[in-house]
Amino acid sequence: MNSFSSPSLRTSETLVGSLCQEVDGLRRRASHLHAAMSRCGNHLLFERLRRELGNLQQRHWELQRAARSLAATAGRDSLAVAFLLELTRRPLAG
Repeated sequence: MNSFSSPSLRTSETLVGSLCQEVDGLRRRASHLHAAMSRCGNHLLFERLRRELGNLQQRHWELQRAARSLAATAGRDSLAVAFLLELTRRPLAG
């Protein structure tokens, strides 16, 4: 970033970067949840893990909507937003 960058550009870069990090964190947590669910022998624990996975999926959908909204907004770094869109299009875990 050069010294002529506007504060709003830096803010948008920080926002997109933070959203990318959040998507990565969701993906890692979902992977851990799937592994735990495959080993779980307790029905109550399994249901709690399943609900948490559902909450992660809901947040993932919210981030997809935010990414599409950012992509539609003029003045954003198109490469960073395209990367965020790609991350949110991928499933959390399989």
